[in-house]
Amino acid sequence: MAALFFASNTGDAKKTRFFGENPAGLDPTPPKHSGCRKTDKHLRAGHDTYNPNPCRFSHSHQPGRLCRGHPPSGALIAIPSPPQANVATLANLPLGATLWMRDPRNTPVKITALSEHTASVTVEVLDFEDTGAHWTLPVWQSHKFLCDPATPTLPQSTQDALTAASHRLNHRLKVPTKAAQSAGTEAQLSKLTAQAHDWLTKAGHRPDAALYPETFTAFTDPDALSTWLTHHDVQHIETDVATQYISNPHAGETIKAHRLALVDLGLCAFEGNILRDPAELSGAKSMAHRKRHILVRLAFLRAAFHALGITHIPLYRVIYSDAALTPPRPTGFVSSTFSQTVALRFLNDGQVKRHAALYWQYVPITRVFMTHLETPQMRTLYNEHEALLLSAPSGPLF
Repeated sequence: MAALFFASNTGDAKKTRFFGENPAGLDPTPPKHSGCRKTDKHLRAGHDTYNPNPCRFSHSHQPGRLCRGHPPSGALIAIPSPPQANVATLANLPLGATLWMRDPRNTPVKITALSEHTASVTVEVLDFEDTGAHWTLPVWQSHKFLCDPATPTLPQSTQDALTAASHRLNHRLKVPTKAAQSAGTEAQLSKLTAQAHDWLTKAGHRPDAALYPETFTAFTDPDALSTWLTHHDVQHIETDVATQYISNPHAGETIKAHRLALVDLGLCAFEGNILRDPAELSGAKSMAHRKRHILVRLAFLRAAFHALGITHIPLYRVIYSDAALTPPRPTGFVSSTFSQTVALRFLNDGQVKRHAALYWQYVPITRVFMTHLETPQMRTLYNEHEALLLSAPSGPLF
């Protein structure tokens, strides 16, 4: 395991420690550009880890998860924010109003719905990669938008109702994991992983001699995962979770509901706001469906990687903030990337902040929930070679 740490704009950039080798040959000084350096550390016979060659891929900067992207060079925003725009308040959320996200490119959005039941505002994205997407946020996060001072205000009665709903729903929840639940889940996963291995073998998904995930049909065949998930009646959950996560994991309650399912399985603790929308845990989205989706997806990836003889994969993660960096929190899911190039780009973006860090470590396959290899949503608009992990706050780095 290795780690690189950079403290930006504080005058004390430094390398803190290495454990083992530095597989990507990273220089311990903050990069001035995001150029790609070739990595020649590939899986060799008898090794149980996998190193991709990042310079074989083209990358696009995705907004939404590790950071909000910047507009392409020379790009024009369809609806630029007015120079006198103000930070929005709850009163500035009337239906039909145009607002701008407070991200580096001021993404324009239009309010399409308000809900007193869930204390939420839904907006339609009007520009950039997510054009047409609908994001739902709690109304107490109105400060995430900019508004035109001339924007009409909500009627006082509506403001009062939304304020009352906020007081009812804006509460924190903290749920630890339980050892008994974790043990039962691991037993289920062992059985499902064996079933997934047999299913992959019978379906003709056998690794080639090179032992590369990029050439293994369990990953390259778009029907492999979908057929497995359909067999377990959770393909609809997969579509919902993958689409929402890639667009904006913090919008709506889909990802939060899945985080609560992780808690129920004993896989991860939960810290965050209570669920605002009970519909996310009812019907076809019930807790039972969500838990089954998590289990069969984890089992599929474990079986596929184990078929290649891979037990750990090297991943990068970048974080940055004006506030001091803190240890990992139980977020349920953690974003990371296989690609050094993508990580360096994120680190370069973080140079505008007071603190930034780039981490690298080998991560056990048992923590891997979703990757760009088998998930088409991670490759359609964005190509960041991403891996979504189960969080492990007590573990090293991330």
